[in-house]
Amino acid sequence: MTATSMHEWNRRLLLGCLCLSLAASVRLSVMSHSGGLITATVLPAVSFVVCFGLALSLWLANCSKKGEQLLICFLCLVGLLWQLAEAGDTSAARNGFQTAAFVGDVLSLLLLMHILEHYLSYWGLVWLPQSVKWIVSAPALGLLGTAAGLQIAGFPALRPAALLLMAALMALALAASAHVMIVSREAAYRPMLHVLLFGLLFSCAPALIGVVCTLNGVSSIPMPVLFPGLLPLLLAYLVCSERFMDLSFTLKHASYCALIAALPSVFISIVFYHVSAWGNLVADRSDVFVTGILMFLVLFFMLYIKQYLDYSLRKRLNAKQQDVQIALNRFLQWIENDDDLENIGPIIEREVENCLPVERAQLLVLGKEDETNPYFSYASRGDPGEITATQEGFRILLSESALGKIVLVAKWTRPRRRLNPDERVWLAALISYAQIVIENRANINDLMKNLEESAAQRAFVPMTIKKMMLRISERERFKWSRRLHDQNMQDQLDIARQLDAWGKESRDPQTKALMVGFREQVLDGVYVLRQVINDLHPEFIYRTGLKKALLELFDKVNLRADFKLYGHVDDRLDGFQNEWDMAVYRVVQELLNNAQKHAQAHCVHLNLMKKNDRFMLTYSDDGIGLNVSAIGKSFGTMGLPGMIGRVEGMGGHLAIDSQPGSGLRISIQWTKKGAYA
Repeated sequence: MTATSMHEWNRRLLLGCLCLSLAASVRLSVMSHSGGLITATVLPAVSFVVCFGLALSLWLANCSKKGEQLLICFLCLVGLLWQLAEAGDTSAARNGFQTAAFVGDVLSLLLLMHILEHYLSYWGLVWLPQSVKWIVSAPALGLLGTAAGLQIAGFPALRPAALLLMAALMALALAASAHVMIVSREAAYRPMLHVLLFGLLFSCAPALIGVVCTLNGVSSIPMPVLFPGLLPLLLAYLVCSERFMDLSFTLKHASYCALIAALPSVFISIVFYHVSAWGNLVADRSDVFVTGILMFLVLFFMLYIKQYLDYSLRKRLNAKQQDVQIALNRFLQWIENDDDLENIGPIIEREVENCLPVERAQLLVLGKEDETNPYFSYASRGDPGEITATQEGFRILLSESALGKIVLVAKWTRPRRRLNPDERVWLAALISYAQIVIENRANINDLMKNLEESAAQRAFVPMTIKKMMLRISERERFKWSRRLHDQNMQDQLDIARQLDAWGKESRDPQTKALMVGFREQVLDGVYVLRQVINDLHPEFIYRTGLKKALLELFDKVNLRADFKLYGHVDDRLDGFQNEWDMAVYRVVQELLNNAQKHAQAHCVHLNLMKKNDRFMLTYSDDGIGLNVSAIGKSFGTMGLPGMIGRVEGMGGHLAIDSQPGSGLRISIQWTKKGAYA
């Protein structure tokens, strides 16, 4: 028989098992005793429907890699256990059905062992060795057979044997799960093993306690407690899911829901206990325990599902909160590219006016000269960041220093005069971010001032400071280039499109010609602005490479300059760090700018080559020259001092040879270590 035909036979057998369990459930429902309607009829039927639905969905999925076929048999059997325990019209018949339910529970636990063995072997884990699994199964079945023979002979041994085997198998399942979790070293399997262990613990622990009590002679234990009813849900979740819950997070929320559900469950149980004497809702007071547990589970799952729905539908339920969160993200994106206080102020004012019930918001920067301003004295009341209510709105002191204060003042939109909790949380977050930006800006200004003072007092500038200044300079250039591209250039292009549209709509030839002329002027401005953007941050270097970028720069200089440029770039210049590429481009750019503005040269030579393990850049012109001793040290990145700092910041060495009237010669060398990543 081929594998395909074997698979089809297995599916037919499983379908027969499903049909048989459905027929048995219908028959047992008819045979249920005249006990309480809820515990004897409704709940057993609900339990079967859940198990049958899970089994049917697994059969339709047509999978067998993780033990799905054994799980279908398990679900068909477990779904009938509660109905078996509640079946029978007479005491003797009910006792027989309960004994059969205990035997079925033993068989389901044996199936559980095989299901978990198949499931964990799919993930490469060992549940129980093959020898141990069969050593457990064979004696268990032998003990049940012996007890059944004794039962037929008149000795009531089947129920105690089944209860004993139930306790042993549940304890073995818990011990084996704990052993697998301890032995497993793979962090990826931890969530799955946590779910397995805690699921078995919650499923089997109450049943294990009930079985032990029953074996010790306690006869008041409700029958449903003796069956691990959560096992079908646990196994179906493990087999059908590829992603597992974060158990610590889930347990925290489950504890919260359980705490809330416990009080009304106890109250309802007490009420049921007192009304049980009437015999209308429950048959006897022993059913009150089951009713309380079921009420607790219903409330618990309702609260847990509510939390899940609140999270899933948060965008629709809390549309305003979503808007303020977007506003906060928008504010963070703005300050990421712009930390100038003059530009941050309007952003804060706009976001506060859009998201809060305020008519007008204003960020005031108060210096010592503003001591006559009433807000100067009011701002000192309260701690920085504290929201202080006023008659017309609120004020917040954002920053206070020896130079002055920064205050946010807002005026209510009438008749609103308070902030709700969500608005307060949003405003507190916005103010915290704003305070961080303002404080960092002040610290940077103080640091720059101290660095400039240190540079004026010493001839040597630390290498780390040079590198830091280069990175800051490039970041500022990139920020300004983005701003010019995204704002100024787009505005000019929009003007050009409007002029083009107006020109096409105009019927007056003179007006149309005027619009065309304006449009051409705007586009010329856009072209110049694009060149400025490329000069600020020549991002194309990273796409085209250093050599091509330099050759394009040489062509532009030859078109615009009044001297002849002879440039050469070695073909072996590739694979450098991005910082080194940008530094070399900036150095060449500064040399050529200096030649255009100050050299008054007729001929300029510039060569970039590789020689042994060094890279050399040589520059020479026949201009007016300069006084080398007049070139000072500076933390700036512009001019010759900035070029010197840029070279030394990248680990290079620079030599300048020039005299007034004899031209300029510059030689720069970088080591291979500084150029390559």
